[in-house]
Amino acid sequence: MATKKTVKKETAAPKAAPVKAAKAAAPKKAAPKKADAPKKAAPKAAPVNANDPEENIKRFAKTALAMNFVKAHNGSWNHADWLNFLREIEEKGYYPIDTDRVGLILEDKKKVFNAAK
Repeated sequence: MATKKTVKKETAAPKAAPVKAAKAAAPKKAAPKKADAPKKAAPKAAPVNANDPEENIKRFAKTALAMNFVKAHNGSWNHADWLNFLREIEEKGYYPIDTDRVGLILEDKKKVFNAAK
């Protein structure tokens, strides 16, 4: 009597070859575009040194305070107005500040104001 040999089928595929084939067959992802890349946080600005007159004059010059003063006084002011203005900018946190340079900024704004009349 002849015995039948049963051949056991392997159901699991060999690991090495199919993995490589699967990786090779998989579509490659495109590198992210610059617009898609995560944005890096902007570097934080250095803290403002409110005790630095140079820093305060730079901050003051970027504001509309000087032009608003010139407009409010129609391009002409007296010493009391000037002292009140200095007190106002001090209250807004721009002190210590070089008051001569504040005066020069006001005079520049006054020229612009009068030229626009």
